[in-house]
Order: sequence, then C-alpha cells, then structure tokens
Amino acid sequence: MPLTHRGVNYDTGTNYMADGGLSRQNWDADVMRGELRAIRDELHCTSIGVFGTDLDRLGQTAEAALEGGLQVWLQPRLVDAGPRDTLAHLAKAAELAERLRTRNSAIHLNVGCELTVFSEGMMPGAGYAERAARLATLRGWPLTPLYSKRLNRFLRQAADVARAEFHGQLTYGAGLWELVDWKPFDIIGLDYYRMRYNRAKYVTKLRKFTRQDKPVVIVEFGCAAFDGAAEAGPSAHEIIDHSGPVPRIDGPYTRNEQVQADQLADLIGIYDEEGVHGAFVFEFIEPAHPHSAEPHHDIDMAGYSLVKIIHDTPDGPYRWEPKVAFHTVAKLYGAQKALGMQMQAAQRERELEP
Repeated sequence: MPLTHRGVNYDTGTNYMADGGLSRQNWDADVMRGELRAIRDELHCTSIGVFGTDLDRLGQTAEAALEGGLQVWLQPRLVDAGPRDTLAHLAKAAELAERLRTRNSAIHLNVGCELTVFSEGMMPGAGYAERAARLATLRGWPLTPLYSKRLNRFLRQAADVARAEFHGQLTYGAGLWELVDWKPFDIIGLDYYRMRYNRAKYVTKLRKFTRQDKPVVIVEFGCAAFDGAAEAGPSAHEIIDHSGPVPRIDGPYTRNEQVQADQLADLIGIYDEEGVHGAFVFEFIEPAHPHSAEPHHDIDMAGYSLVKIIHDTPDGPYRWEPKVAFHTVAKLYGAQKALGMQMQAAQRERELEP
C-alpha cells in the first residue's frame, strides 16, 4: 500500500540559535507560497509538516498549504523553554490550529519534538546541545527511562492543553531514545532516523510500533549529503564548526548527494513495505545552510534539506536548486501517487459492479 501521507518538513523559523534568533531569519510570504507549490507539484507530496516558533509564520504557512490542497501537520517549537512557557506556546498553537480546522479539516497537531532534549526540566543540561551530548555518554544513556518518565508526565499535560483548544487528531515527534506512552495520542509519531548503531534492528523495532492499534507516522527521517552521512544520521550537522565568525565544515569531508538520495529511497521503501501511515522527509529547505563550491564553507552538505541554497550576494535573497535526493523523492512519491489513483479507480469500478 502506498503511503497515505507522503510528506516533507518545512521550517518556518525555529529559535535554535544561541542568541535566540530563528533558523530562518528573513521571512517572505510569497517565497513561502512558491516553495509550497514546489512541494505539492514537483515533489508530489500530499502532506507537509509545518514547524517553527513564530505563530504568525506557522499560521500563514498552514493556511497557504491547506488552500493548496496539502494535509498539514502543525508543530510549534519553543527551544530551551521550561514547561510553563512550552505549554502556553502550545495552547496558542492549538487555538490557531482549531481556527484553521473549522474551515478545513485536513490539519493535525503535533505537540512537540524530542522534548527531553529540546525543552528544559526533563534531563540535565544548560541547553539542547548539552542535553543531546549527554545522551551519547555512558552516564546519560542508561538514564533514558527516567527522562522518559518525566516526559510522559509532561506529555499528558500537553495533550490536555492541546485538546482543550484543538478537536482534531494529535501526535508527538518521539526521539529514538524516548519511551513514550501513546495513550493520550491518536497517532504514533516517530523521529525515526537510521544510522550506524540502529541499522541492523531498524525494521524490527519499527514493527513494534506498526503492530499496535494506532497508525504510525514517521514525523522525521533524513540524511545529509556527504560521504559517511548515512552512518551519522541525525548527528551529521555536527561536522559544522560554529566557533568562528563564519560557520565552516570541520574536517576533510566530501560532498556526496547520492548518499542522501540512496538513504531516503531505502527508507521510503521500508515504510511502504511495513505499512506505515505516513512519512515526512526532514526537510525541504534550510536557508541558514548555504551551498558553496569551497568544501570548508559548503554548510549545505551537513544539512538535511532536499534543495541547496545559493546566495548571489552574502546578504541578498537566496535561490534554490534541487539536489539528487529531491529528484529521487519526487520519483518515488510520484509513483505512489499514480498507484494510489489506480487503486481508487479500481475500487470505484468494483462499487459500480452489479
């Protein structure tokens, strides 16, 4: 069966930056609408994961996507906030999502992303980077059940806050280390990256979710575009050195767009075979990760986007070009679209038979 939700993630600007700035500094609604058209018409997506911090941007993008015929999975992000601020931000996003849902029901709400890392209070650390680093230590990894217990307590609150405003379906984007109690949610949502350590059991562990009585959606999966990126998974961006005035690639890494394309093709095939309800590539575009012909300044190779950003002038507007992975995903999603149409036509014929 083809994926019901063939999707890609779209960042409207998230407060990842050390100074509290957004990952997408400049915002142009016309540019956004053009990128949504490419997502629908060129990538052949049926769905889009819209995430970010600024609620006005989230609302503009979600509304434009719905008007364009895309299913929307809305996810507010408020990085490094405490529980009270996170819940207040979620409540406003849920109210926004409900206003949109009353006009178009093709919208879901995702209450958060990997909150043990991206929010304060569930595991030690002064910021999300420090908390993520802790997970990779012999001291931190064995404590994931404790962190998950705290997470589930918070997620019950988050679900209650969301349902007080939003009357559609809820999910959450769970990290690989998070042991989530899915009772408060309608859909199991997984940030399900593949890398060296989980490659052998990747499908086996996925089946533990698909055999439950709720649909499974891969909220995030992705790969960067350099030799070795498939083994690095979601930590591929760590080859970027941010210590200087200008970010640079820290080491002799070789750009390889085919690595990204092959990984995504393999994973889409797995999700199709395993009966996953939907999957969202991470991500369509990363304006803060420009491409350069000079390898040490080619920040794009360490990002996860399907298109590469090109600046004709350092502070000017950008243009984008598809990577190899863009064409690969478009071909696979297009084939699934055609198969779905054939199946619908066959079903209609059966219904008309005397």
